[in-house]
Amino acid sequence: MAGVERTATRIAGFKSAEMDFQLMRLLGAAGAGGSTAGEVFAARAHMVNNDPREWPGAFSPLADRLVKTADQNVKQGHLPAAASALLRAANYYRSSEYYSDPYGDGALRFGQESRNAFIRAAGMLAHHIAAVDIPFEGHDLPGYFMQPVSGSADGRTVIIMTGFDGTGEELYFQSAADALSRGYNVLIAEGPGQVGCLRRYPHLLFRPDYEKPISAVIDYAVRHQKVAPERLALYGISYGGYFASRAAAHDQRIRALIVNSPIIDLGAYMRGFAHLESDEVPPDEDVSLAEVDEVPEQYMTQEIKLAFKSACRRFGVERFSEWIDVLRDYRVENLAAIQCPSLALVGAGEGDEAFRQHERFRQAVSGPVTSRIFEPEEGADMHCQLGNLPLSNAVIYNWLDNVFGK
Repeated sequence: MAGVERTATRIAGFKSAEMDFQLMRLLGAAGAGGSTAGEVFAARAHMVNNDPREWPGAFSPLADRLVKTADQNVKQGHLPAAASALLRAANYYRSSEYYSDPYGDGALRFGQESRNAFIRAAGMLAHHIAAVDIPFEGHDLPGYFMQPVSGSADGRTVIIMTGFDGTGEELYFQSAADALSRGYNVLIAEGPGQVGCLRRYPHLLFRPDYEKPISAVIDYAVRHQKVAPERLALYGISYGGYFASRAAAHDQRIRALIVNSPIIDLGAYMRGFAHLESDEVPPDEDVSLAEVDEVPEQYMTQEIKLAFKSACRRFGVERFSEWIDVLRDYRVENLAAIQCPSLALVGAGEGDEAFRQHERFRQAVSGPVTSRIFEPEEGADMHCQLGNLPLSNAVIYNWLDNVFGK
């Protein structure tokens, strides 16, 4: 006798905490149109081996189907439906790019598809969103300038910088959509070493002096007729917490700073991820890029291999020890030079080193600091509060409203 069930879909995570984080990263974008739970778990069901190498093969076909759906909706004149499908496709392509070999062709293809889908969607949205090029040292950094549908009454603007593996397109779901709804202009930019920039300039890698590319971004912002320089904020997410802190210590044009979380010593922060007690790498752990794929999985999982290869790609190094050595230069030495109001965010689940750097930032900057720790009961304790972006953005833009005057 046939039974009755509510659904054939099963809610299933992964054995890996990092893959669960990436799953939540997708789900967290749903509020701004970057995913649906049904699509995410339908794709997850194809990953039967809990292997990160399965991710692109599960999510990129979903994105492909959504692009075809969008094409059909455009032909039929259903532009809101087309925009919705394209936004989700852009984010699913992004997640496929994340789990692709950074030295392979797939990562670039998925990245370009993500950008193309987002730009198409942006042309159908009520807000005004335009892809822009920001001049920097003979190159054009990719970005987006976004204006609320009714305009920003007083020119208040937030520059949003992502970190190690985020993308400019993802920042729309993560923070920009909420900023636009609150009446803020948004300038998104990706600098050397960041994903969107590497798609365009494979030779431009991370650099310690990130105040220089951000200075070029600020130059672009203050020249824009819609931007009020006296109401210009900078928001740095993940590695962006380092980039933004470094910039604010060098550029007084930043009138408000948000760091999520504050990273003032990137080497110590990443050693915490790698569970290293010091910056001396034990010889038996000093893997090279040339040999990493041959390391048995009981010693190095596929996920760690991908993360290592991404670090090599973005920093231009060949060995684990070389990467740890390079990170020594990624410090914010002059925190006292940060005089603007600052908002320092951290999740309770981000670990001791994140808390140590949060506290050092809070005590060392000269300007007024507001601190916010997100707790597990809020569903926001994870890195960058990806599990509860509405709460995170409410905290950010409530604070920024108060700084700039409601």
